[in-house]
Amino acid sequence: QRIGRANHRFDEASRAVLVPANRFEVLECAVAIDAIAENAQDTPPLRTGALDVLAQHVLGCACGKPFLSDELYDEVRTAAPYAALARTNFDDVVDFVATGGYALKTYERFARIKQDKQGRWRVTNPKVRQSYRLNVGTIVEETMLKVRLVRSRAGGSGSTGAIARGGRMLGEIEEVFIEGLVPADTFVFGGEVVRYEALVEDQVYVSRANDRDAKVPSYMGGKFPLSTYLAERVRKLLDNSRAWKALPDQVRDWLSLQRKFSRVPAVRELLVETFPRGGSHYLVCYPFEGRLAHQTLGMLLTRRLERARARPLGFVANEYALAVWGVGDLSFMIRHGKLDLNALFDPDMLGDDLEAWLAESALMKRTFRNCAIISGLIARRFTDEEKSRRQVLFSTDLIYDVLRKHQADHVLLRAARGDAATGLLDLRRLSDMLSRIHGRITHKDLDHVSPLAVPALLEIGRESVYGEASDELLAEAAEELVREAMT
Repeated sequence: QRIGRANHRFDEASRAVLVPANRFEVLECAVAIDAIAENAQDTPPLRTGALDVLAQHVLGCACGKPFLSDELYDEVRTAAPYAALARTNFDDVVDFVATGGYALKTYERFARIKQDKQGRWRVTNPKVRQSYRLNVGTIVEETMLKVRLVRSRAGGSGSTGAIARGGRMLGEIEEVFIEGLVPADTFVFGGEVVRYEALVEDQVYVSRANDRDAKVPSYMGGKFPLSTYLAERVRKLLDNSRAWKALPDQVRDWLSLQRKFSRVPAVRELLVETFPRGGSHYLVCYPFEGRLAHQTLGMLLTRRLERARARPLGFVANEYALAVWGVGDLSFMIRHGKLDLNALFDPDMLGDDLEAWLAESALMKRTFRNCAIISGLIARRFTDEEKSRRQVLFSTDLIYDVLRKHQADHVLLRAARGDAATGLLDLRRLSDMLSRIHGRITHKDLDHVSPLAVPALLEIGRESVYGEASDELLAEAAEELVREAMT
């Protein structure tokens, strides 16, 4: 899309230079060029219409002129994303705009539309119309959180004691990264390793930690995952060794070494490699489903490995692979039947494991905030000022807790779950992958890292640093991994 519109001329072809950063990206670039030559379309699947967006539309219609529910329902269903919209969901949205929902109906501020004697819905007062004009839109700006250094909670990992407020500010970090953490996770920030203690409003509280396998913050670049269509073509390219001759020598040699030392994954299978390295034991798999789906898979796998007493320490995900490392000897556990890979990757992980993780993470609460802003429940802008992010967080966090306790099926909670599933978690894609590889998992018990695993392991401990010394250290680490994979 960006290449297509780059020259700002609709009657001329655009030109672009693709610069792969690793060998996996060479494969992605190669199949993308082939797809363009074939005029193949990489169209994402049609999303079901979001309920928070529908709520904004309902309010907008009322601001324009009074409407009848039956007429608006018929009109909304002419839009493809809402073609299958159930009448009960539509009525719930209208009721939400009118009252805020069952749990909020006693608060007059949430009553934005009302019915007249003819049954038409109209705005309750002119201020509603004014607020709508100031806040209309479905793009919620990216937010940054302040990171503050405090003392660790007494009791260590898993403690629920009070966190000390204040503390020295280390800087700011993107909210999307913090959403994927749970208390006691460690990450690299400001040149040191810190432990995530708590998220309170717009403040992230961390303490100093000593963990060589800390996570690395991900930023905007990680939000555009490898598409399903390109991933399928990459898997087919890997499975067709005759097509390798069109690849650069380094990439062709890399794949040949992988086939010699381990295995090149087939189109429909999941290759899982286990090996020891540096005092830890690694499990690396190659789903080729994009960073978002892999991150969700990593969070769920580590929960299952913890229950299996494999003692996982962390994971790292890129567009092509997922690497999990821990204290337990994963190869030994698999060999002796103490760890069943088919059970580990069973699709039922998207049930209780997913719900338990969501309950621990801040992701749902932050997704709910976006839905509350889009639906108009919380106004960000006013005629004389803009509400601060802290005020918005306080309002939405409070409402979220109230709704979870008193109305778990509230429209906005359903909208937040839907947004999380299709966006940050990529659940549909993960579900399709788990179904595809069920019963088709191939395990390779290796003595050391494989050539295919090198790009994934290079993600561990990487931070955006600057300077010649840092570049040299990173290059040395890469060379060491490559030498190990080739021996």
